[in-house]
Amino acid sequence: MIQVGDIGVLRALEPSDLDWLYTIENDASLWHLGISKEPWSKAVLASYIDAQPGNLLRDGQLRLVFEVDGAAVGAVDVYDYDAIARKGGIGIVLSPEARGKGLAKSALEAFQQYLFGTLGMQMLYAVVPQSNPTSQALFESLQFEQSGLLKHWIIKDGQFEDAHLYQLIHS
Repeated sequence: MIQVGDIGVLRALEPSDLDWLYTIENDASLWHLGISKEPWSKAVLASYIDAQPGNLLRDGQLRLVFEVDGAAVGAVDVYDYDAIARKGGIGIVLSPEARGKGLAKSALEAFQQYLFGTLGMQMLYAVVPQSNPTSQALFESLQFEQSGLLKHWIIKDGQFEDAHLYQLIHS
């Protein structure tokens, strides 16, 4: 487990996370942020959990649950991992009731430290919809620099939207 200050921990997925994961993965309002645009069954998600802990080298991704007071309130991900260039995408999702409390910043700081320090990653990037100033401010507060604009990168409600590309290079 990875300690998130005195707030909580980042940990591997557990079978007890199935209902929480089912709710998050089937929240259609979040689908524009990922590759998947369709509902997931509990059986498929249970298989995904059973395959954990994920292996970053094998799977190219790693998802950890953010637990506060014994309950899952979010998840952090590294995806599109490139072992040679030591880079990958980073993302976070929080349950609606956990948003707006500063938890995302704390969780991402702890995750970043793990990725750079323990796993030896060199660069992280985040793709943030132009319509999400809260996430833009979050990544900027974590010293990510906006390095580009991805035109028509995201489709949301049938409309294409630009996205900001943020990068953090470990020095």
